[in-house]
Parts: sequence; structure tokens; C-alpha cells
Amino acid sequence: MSQAARRSFALSFYTLISRILGVFRDHFMAVSFGTGTVASAFSVAYRLPNMFRNLLAEGTLSQSFMPLYSDAEKEGVDAARKMSGAVLSFLFVILLSFVVIVFTFSPFALPILVGGTAEYSGLVVELTYILFFLIVTASLSSIYMAISNVKNRFFVPSLSPIILNLSYLTVFLGIFPFVDWELLTKVRVLCFAIVGGGIIQLAVQAWYVSKNGEGPIFSWNYKHPAILKIFKLMLPAAVGGGFYQLGLLVDIFLANYVQNANPGLGAVVSLDYAQRLVQLPTGIIGVALATTTLPALLSSLKEDKHSEVPKEMLGVLGFAAFLTAPAALGIGILAGPILDSIYYGGRWDHLATETTIIPLVFYSLAVPFYSMNKVLISTYYAFQDTKTPLRVQAFTFVLNLTLNFSLIFYLKHSAIALASAVSTVVTWTLLSNSLKKHRVTFPWEGFLSKIGNLLLPLFAMAAFLFLYKETVHPWALGFLSEKGLSYANSSRISLCAAVFPGMAIFFLISLLLGIEEIRLIAGKIFRKK
Repeated sequence: MSQAARRSFALSFYTLISRILGVFRDHFMAVSFGTGTVASAFSVAYRLPNMFRNLLAEGTLSQSFMPLYSDAEKEGVDAARKMSGAVLSFLFVILLSFVVIVFTFSPFALPILVGGTAEYSGLVVELTYILFFLIVTASLSSIYMAISNVKNRFFVPSLSPIILNLSYLTVFLGIFPFVDWELLTKVRVLCFAIVGGGIIQLAVQAWYVSKNGEGPIFSWNYKHPAILKIFKLMLPAAVGGGFYQLGLLVDIFLANYVQNANPGLGAVVSLDYAQRLVQLPTGIIGVALATTTLPALLSSLKEDKHSEVPKEMLGVLGFAAFLTAPAALGIGILAGPILDSIYYGGRWDHLATETTIIPLVFYSLAVPFYSMNKVLISTYYAFQDTKTPLRVQAFTFVLNLTLNFSLIFYLKHSAIALASAVSTVVTWTLLSNSLKKHRVTFPWEGFLSKIGNLLLPLFAMAAFLFLYKETVHPWALGFLSEKGLSYANSSRISLCAAVFPGMAIFFLISLLLGIEEIRLIAGKIFRKK
């Protein structure tokens, strides 16, 4: 098993905590705001800074920065500190300028893009004004996190999403139960709390880097060679990643179109919550693996060990498939019970669940590919190649748009999820086949062998989950409701009764077959202290 895969196991645990908090966050969001106008406005307003945060803070910026910081370290600690300080100073000015531009054009552009009533578009603009400051704090935090990641220190950087989720939960648990505010007031308070969480994120990451003697030495040295290099690397990567993020933005605007044409459907929020659920395994596994893969590959390339790259990739991709394939299968089969267990109650009703099931099933199809794409893109970044992902993502962006406009009149908002899933699979296929330009051959034989080993455990788990959902789940809901439990709690108990045995079946059969990934997990859990 590769070192990156071993490190990612620990990082996945930290990320798991964040994602569990995220599930609680989404539960309170659903029961507090439902799928109505206020919830839709928040989803659109949050999607804008989140799009740029994903593009910069969780991808392009940090992964472009890491190889350059690693090179600067060869000249000494002070050189690396001056380099990071110059980048941060320049980035801060650029981000503030970007915020001013967005503030200037939002009142004119957003009403055209989101449609709907004047009150709805006005609320979207107002919430965008508050939330867009997240792009500043998240992007600056990503530089500090990248510095720690280069040193293979992943714990404190992994706290950033935990801090942001806690800012949500503080409002939901510490304020909302004790006040009787209308929805508009609640959503405004929530937005300010989220921005506060972003400021705390930045403060924690900056403190940790400084504590380790690696604090940036700030200077307005816009001629520093690293600034030109990082933006030279970022530009094609940002455009490439921008195609994916722009696709998500187009999705939300198309969902607005569907919602305006079908009042009461709740298409915007349904897609948003479905996507958040599939981000649970993707975030835990995909982000963790991508984060730990880049330093490992950089180490191999420093020593000119190109032959080690396929081995590292195989270990990481095999680990990703082992954990995400059963997650994807489980989400697809148990979509309805999962939605009821997490979101049902308050303003979230059976209609909201029914509206979200099919998009969730479509999104789940691509869960393993979402995760593996993050690993593959990290591999290209290790070679300082950001142009190949750009070309691939440009193609799949056009494919995504074509599928959206071809299917949306038949499948409504579900077409958006299906188009996204198909585009993700095509992206993986193209990225994996383009590695040969870097004298790296994708380890097809080993990878397909790992997939073949998973077929029996996956089939056994799927058979159990399907039979449970069709036969036991309806009976369990009726039985538990007769005992006085609410529908939401009955769904949660029944879901646990399906998930834990299903996981046990998958892991037990994998262990009996001697699959490498389960031996790694078992070794971590049961190792001698």
C-alpha cells in the first residue's frame, strides 16, 4: 500500500468528523428552511462563493502553490517564507478587487440569471453580498493549509471545514431555538455566522503555520518570480477547474428555470441537498486522497523515480474505489430512507424527499469517479501540467451542457444530475488515458484486478440492501410508528438496521478474500499499541 494511501486513511478520519457535522448542519438547514423561496435564495447565494472556494481554496490555488513552495524550500526556510508572503500579499489585493467587481455587477446580473420575482432575486443579491467574503478567507486559508500539507501535517488543515460547520451549528443550536424570528431574519443571521466561521478558519491556519516557524514574511513584491509561476500554473488549471465549477453554476441556474416553470417543485434545494449527500463519501475519501497524493508524487519526482508513480496511483485509486464503490451503491439503493433520515421534519416533507430521490440516485452513480478524478488531477499537478486537465474539463463542460439541454424537458431537474454524472465518468476516462504524455502508464491491469476483487462483496451487499428496502423497511416503519416513534426517528432506526449489516457483509467478504485495502483498515484499527 502506498504511503499516500496510508496517510489518507488518517486524514479521512479527520474529514469524516467534518462530514458528520455537515450532515447535522444539513438536517437543521432542511427542517429550518425547507425547499421554499428563502432556502432556494440561500442555495444560489452560497453557491457563488462556494464555486470559487472549491476552485481556489480546495484545488487549483493550493495544488499549484505546493510544488513552488517545495522548490523554494531548497533555498532555505527564509526563502520559502518570503515566497509565501509575497503570494499571500498579492492574492489578498486580487481577492479584494474581485469582491468589489462582484458587488458592482451582482444587482444587474443575478436577477437576469436566477429569474423569479423581484423579491426572490433581491434576496439572492443581498445574501450574496454577505457570503461572498468567504472567497477571501477561504483562499488565504488554503495557502496556509498548503504550507502544512507540504510538510505532511494534515490534522490542523483538516480542522477548517469542521470550524465552518460549527459556525452553522452554533446558530442552529445556540440561537434559533430561543428566538421567534421570521425566515428572512434567520437566514441573514446564518450568513453572518458563516462568514465569522471563515474568519476563524483563517486565524487558526495562520496561527499554526506561524507556530511551526513557517509564517510568511509579507511584502508587496509583485515581481517575485513565484507570483508569475503560480499564476502561470493556475491559469489553465483555474480555467479547467472553472469549467467544472461553471457547470455547477449553470446547473443551479437551470434548476431555477425548472423551479420557476414548475412552482412548488423545489428543484434548486433538491439538487443542492442531493449533491451534498454524495459529497459525503467524495469529501472523506477523494479530498483526503488527493491531498496526500500530491506530496507523495512530488517526493518521487524529486528523486526522478517516475517508475514509482504508477505504483502510488494504483494504491491510491484502489483505496478510493474500495471505499467509494459501496458508498455509491448504498446511496443509490437506499436514497429514500437516507433522505428521510437526515432531512425529514419541520419544513421538509414527503414531497421534498420524492423530489430529491432521482437526482440523488443519478449523482450516486459517479461517486467513485468524483473521488478518482481528484487523485488524477493531483497527479497532473505533480508534473506541473495544468493544461491537460483544462482540455479535458473544457470538453466535458460542453458535453454536460449538451446533455442538460437535451434531457431537461423530459427529466426536469433530474436531468442536471444525470448529465453531471455522465460528464464525470467521461472526465475520468480521458484523464486516465492522457497520462502517457508524462511517461506514466495508467496501471490498468492492477486497477481492473482490484475492481474485479470487489464484485462479489459489492453484489452481496447490494442484494441485502435491496431486499431490506423492499421488504423489511416498510414493515419497520409501521412497527416503530405503532410504538410511538416519529416518522423521522423510525426512518433513522430502520436505516441503521440496513446500513450496519450491509457494511459488515461487504467488509467481511472483503476480509475473507484477502483484499489489500481491508487489511490496511483492519491493521489500523487492531494494531498493537
